[in-house]
Amino acid sequence: MAAPHPAPPGEPSLDLLHALGWYAREVVGLERLFRHVTVKRRRNLARPVKRRKSAFRDPMICCDLLAMAWLGATRLSHVETHLQHRRDLAQALGLPRFCDHTTAHNFLNAFHVAHLRQLDAVNERLLREHGSALTQRAPILDVDSAERVVRRAGRQHDHVYRWAVAFCAGEALAQDLRVQCADGSALVADLVSRACRLLSGKPRLVRLSAACASHEVFRALARQRLPFLATVPWAQALADRPGERGPRRWAVLPDASRVLDLGAALSVPGTTRWARTVLVERPAPAPGLRRERWAIVTSLLREPASALLRLAASMCRLRPFYGHRLWPLGDGKLPSSGPRGNAAWLRLATIAMNTLRLFARQLGGEWTPSRLHARLRLIPWERE
Repeated sequence: MAAPHPAPPGEPSLDLLHALGWYAREVVGLERLFRHVTVKRRRNLARPVKRRKSAFRDPMICCDLLAMAWLGATRLSHVETHLQHRRDLAQALGLPRFCDHTTAHNFLNAFHVAHLRQLDAVNERLLREHGSALTQRAPILDVDSAERVVRRAGRQHDHVYRWAVAFCAGEALAQDLRVQCADGSALVADLVSRACRLLSGKPRLVRLSAACASHEVFRALARQRLPFLATVPWAQALADRPGERGPRRWAVLPDASRVLDLGAALSVPGTTRWARTVLVERPAPAPGLRRERWAIVTSLLREPASALLRLAASMCRLRPFYGHRLWPLGDGKLPSSGPRGNAAWLRLATIAMNTLRLFARQLGGEWTPSRLHARLRLIPWERE
């Protein structure tokens, strides 16, 4: 595809927006997929109430929230300050206008558990019809998680949100958001089981970020006979391998990184599964900074340490997928006071980014999802 006409500084590319709007309507059929979302169509049959007909039906307001994600709105307050007066951008994406932040806030607050399942079904159908993750015969599953503490004024306890997302082939398959979740390992293990049910084949490898790696998760993966590869802090890896003494030889890689293979040991007490630990050290990214140190813990016992490093580096994580180090969970005030509304916000952001990645594949060439998103954003992300 030819390069679009350059947009003025701070303005999104209108031809890319028109192309994305056409792709979302005619190819993906997002409005058709969102017809199964019934947040504003609940009825009390025992005591029927006549409601005002809203200008924004469920499918339209879902597409509106997706458009906010594409344009870089990381919080609902951006609607009034940046989007409310931009009908040209809304019409480029197939919307008559952007809804106000109160409408979006009330919509998210009305979500129940059944409506969250409807959004999960929308994402699954989107990937099944247009993605590649759900059709792979030998998939690789990636799991990453984040945490946020929400302070509640005048309350004795704060809310602690734990959010985990499972990826495959660069696409977000499943996710879960829990409040006051004391056991993060159960959250990760349950998410892996859900993602495996969606995949057409058994994962050949489960890659875990440091926030997801624990003995309990390793034990759960061993019970399911799933190979794993986890990146963990250097100190945690050494604490799990007591008594490692004697001279060992570091291997220097072409990029000046060093790896030290500590060999295999029992992964967790009480199991017969073995895990291998590899220490990794990278040069300092800039003068005056410390060297980067981390470790790999894996059930892959025979592969070279350099191959394990490649596998760990190619893992899909939250920040590269969503393009922002804090959004959609940690940037500013959360859009809803309830966990179900915030879970809906995260699911809609995920559907938006999945759609953007599918569109970037159609453009091909140098159009990576991050470069495409940078050309679409109206609101700059200053803290990338």
